[in-house]
Amino acid sequence: MFPIKFEFNNRRILSHRFVFEIPVWRRQISFHLLITDRILLTVVVLLTFALLFQGLQPKNITQIGQVVVQGDLGEYENDPLGYSLDYFERQNVGYSANANEALQERFLVKKQLLITKALLEHKVSRLEQLSDSKLIALNRAISQLFIDSVLAKSNVQTHVYDYFTDTSDLRKIETALMEQVKFNIPASIKLSQSALETAYGQRIVGNNYFGIKARNAQSYKTLTTEYYTPEDFEKYRPKVISYEKVERQGRTLYRCKIQDAFTAYQTPWESFRAHSVFLHENLRYSPLFIKGKDFKAWAERIGSSEYGGVGYATSPVYGELLKKIILRYHLHLLDH
Repeated sequence: MFPIKFEFNNRRILSHRFVFEIPVWRRQISFHLLITDRILLTVVVLLTFALLFQGLQPKNITQIGQVVVQGDLGEYENDPLGYSLDYFERQNVGYSANANEALQERFLVKKQLLITKALLEHKVSRLEQLSDSKLIALNRAISQLFIDSVLAKSNVQTHVYDYFTDTSDLRKIETALMEQVKFNIPASIKLSQSALETAYGQRIVGNNYFGIKARNAQSYKTLTTEYYTPEDFEKYRPKVISYEKVERQGRTLYRCKIQDAFTAYQTPWESFRAHSVFLHENLRYSPLFIKGKDFKAWAERIGSSEYGGVGYATSPVYGELLKKIILRYHLHLLDH
C-alpha cells in the first residue's frame, strides 16, 4: 500500500486581469482574478458540506408513534378526501374525456404499438403471458410515454405531477400497469384511489396508500375524516369525535372526525399489492370485476353500499371524485 498525500502550496490555477469600460462615465474598471489550489479546495469543501446539509433537511415528515406521515396538508391534515373535494369545487373542474383529443389519440396509438411489438417479439397473444421482466420493460416504456406525451402537456399542478412521476419510493404508474395485468384492476382506478386517499402523496401514513383498515397486528390508530349523509351520520354517530355540517357538490354532508385503525405496510409496493389482493380475494368486491376495464363503472360501484356500491368507502361522493381525478389527469388512457 502506498500512502496518498495531497499537497497544496498555493499554486496558481487561474490568473487573469479583466478590464471593463463604462461609456457614460468614460472610465475603466479593472480587477484581477486569482484562483489558487487552496481557494479551489475551500470552495469544493464548502459546496460538499452545503449539499450534505441540504440532504439532511426534514421533508415535511412527522412521526406518529412508529408510523411516518409525509406531507403538510394544513387544514386538510386528517382529511385527504376533503382536499380533493374542495379542489374540484373551487376550480369547477369538469371531467370531459374529449379534452385534448388529438393528444390522447396519439398516445393511444403509440401505446398500442408498444404492446403489439412486445407481443409479437415474444410470440404471445396476451400480456399476462409475458414474463415479469418483459412486462416491467413494457410498463416502463408505456409509463414514460404517458408522462412525456400526456401528463407533461396537461397543465398539471406541480405536486400532482411529482406524485405520479416520482420514482424514489415506487414507480407508481408502472406498478399500476403491472397490477392491471396481474389482477385485472384498471390502472386508472388504482392510481386515482391512491391519489385520493393520500392527497397526491401529501399524507401517507404507514405506507398505506389506499386507506385499508387494519385486519392484523401491523396497524396504527390515527385521526381521520369521513363524509356522511344525514342518515349515515346517525348510523355511525357513536364513533364520531367531532363533526360539522357542510355543503359539498349540492349535498348536505357531515364532515366527521373519527379515530380508526389502519394497516401499516413495510413498503409502498406492499401497499399497492395488498390493495390488489384485497379487492381480488374479497367476495364483497367481486361485482367490480364484472365491469371489465370500464373505469366509470368501477368508480360508481366501488363506493358506499348505501348507494348501490360495494362499500369500499362510506362517502357518497367517493366515486365521483375518482372519476374527476381520472379524467382530469387522463389516467383512463393507461387502461387496456
